[in-house]
Amino acid sequence: MPADIGFWASSFVWRDAMIVAVLSASALAYLGVWVVLKRAVYVPLALSQVSSAGVVLAFLIGAWLGVDEHDRHGLGMLFDPSWMSLLFALLTAFWFARPRGESSNAVVVAYLLGSAAVLVLGGFVRQDLHDVQSVLFGNAVLVDTIQILYVGVAALVAALVHALMHRRFLFVSFDPDAAGAAGLGPFRVEVALYATFALMISVATRAIGALPAFGLMVLPALTGLHLGRSMRAAFAISVASGVLAAGFGYYASFVLGLPTGASMVALAGLVHLGSLVARRA
Repeated sequence: MPADIGFWASSFVWRDAMIVAVLSASALAYLGVWVVLKRAVYVPLALSQVSSAGVVLAFLIGAWLGVDEHDRHGLGMLFDPSWMSLLFALLTAFWFARPRGESSNAVVVAYLLGSAAVLVLGGFVRQDLHDVQSVLFGNAVLVDTIQILYVGVAALVAALVHALMHRRFLFVSFDPDAAGAAGLGPFRVEVALYATFALMISVATRAIGALPAFGLMVLPALTGLHLGRSMRAAFAISVASGVLAAGFGYYASFVLGLPTGASMVALAGLVHLGSLVARRA
């Protein structure tokens, strides 16, 4: 930014992007506590890559069919990158939710296939290449206003699901055998839990990029679990550190001209390192 234009004076430029970043960070940080507790920290990484593959495929199909990605009607809506990203992520989450489906082998396969699909299919994309690169590398300096609605609705849906099924999630996550004996249906509960992961990862990947979507789901959660002395405190600290990383990371990238997604993740990492020092002290 030019030196004579202040950050707050440019609020009309960054307002939407900041709202999307903070909303995404708060929801991802909350869900990340579940990811870390279930020892499935690589699941969001795989989901983010699969979501990215869905985005690239949507652009590719749209280019082949001559569909305008900004057209909100007809084929433009059918092959919207947001829907394709969500579909790919939900199918992958359903696979992970199967008994022992969250194994490291399945996660690695999903990550590798998603990454390979992004690289291979991305080579055929010519139109809207800048939009694809923004998704893959997290250069979320500017976002469409509609992304506020997408992220807000996704966060609200995830919050409602967790409010209704919090105790079931705890029971199934920590004692699936007892939960099955009690008739809870561990597979159905796991599908609901992993679906919330997929929902937020896919929407956040489309809005702020794959790197910050993964980083803001794992690093704040690790911070919360290091500093929190109860589950409630862990969730609160995780959300607070995620919002801090997203807000100040965006500010640093805007003022210093740094990559936005990388700045958010770097700040979240520094906060986590600080939590390790604080815990030792």
